[in-house]
Amino acid sequence: MNDTQWPRYEVFHQEAPDEPHRHVGSVHAPDAEIALLNARDVFVRRPECSSLWVAPAGAIAGGTAQELASGAVTAPATIGEPAEFLVFAKLDDRGTLTHLGQVQASSSAQALEQAALACGDQPPLVLWVVPTAQLTPSEADQAELLFAPALDKPYRDQAFYHIQTALRRLRQKGGE
Repeated sequence: MNDTQWPRYEVFHQEAPDEPHRHVGSVHAPDAEIALLNARDVFVRRPECSSLWVAPAGAIAGGTAQELASGAVTAPATIGEPAEFLVFAKLDDRGTLTHLGQVQASSSAQALEQAALACGDQPPLVLWVVPTAQLTPSEADQAELLFAPALDKPYRDQAFYHIQTALRRLRQKGGE
């Protein structure tokens, strides 16, 4: 059976320039540029956005605290030369993966070890490392063109559509 699904990209969203990027979900796309556009269409409406990053899901190494402790994490292939990895961690139950910084490492496994040590006494609930070279960011000079149209989209609360009233009318017509 042929795989007809496009590759999955993880999406990281930054609401304001002084805030960290946070993981918001994933999109499927044939390449990183289309993934960035898909991410904009899916995740940039509410709240506002100043930057988006996408990374192929296959390039991300990490896992839950239990997986990391048991060594059950599968990491992508060794890079060989030291490279920069971005570190994302979920530190509490209500949070999401948040960008905490970066580490230099020769492999994803080594980057995970360094990232776990950098988190200190409180181990993260989930820890991811992403090779910076695999990341596709939105361009700062394109932010206005990429994100401003989303601010003009009308937002309709579900109460706006008066679903209950419409269903009542349908039931009444059906009973006649």
